Amino acid sequence: MNALTSAQFATLAAMLDVEEARARAALGTGATPRAPLERQDPGDKTDVADREIGQRQADAMREHYRVELEDIAAARGRMTLGSYAICRECEEPIPFERLQAYPTAKRCTACQREHEQKRGGGF
Repeated sequence: MNALTSAQFATLAAMLDVEEARARAALGTGATPRAPLERQDPGDKTDVADREIGQRQADAMREHYRVELEDIAAARGRMTLGSYAICRECEEPIPFERLQAYPTAKRCTACQREHEQKRGGGF
């Protein structure tokens, strides 16, 4: 059972829209294909290391935004199915305040805390 009002639901849907647009824009800024490190002017070892670190950071950020977009799509799917704002563990409503802070939340705060303790901090 979903405990959100229609206004709260609309607010959260709009928040997901904003988050999706932000993630897509961030992905768009880093979408240029990278040149292999071997083809670049080798420079010294520091230059090569700096380029490699920069590329790894860019790759990590792209992965972060890709996962964020997957989470948003999953939240929208739960909205469509009527299971949004319901904890996947205890099946109790997820409070609106938690969803305002984290609109893609799959678990209530207590179940998320327990989940993180079992997995060593992972979401």
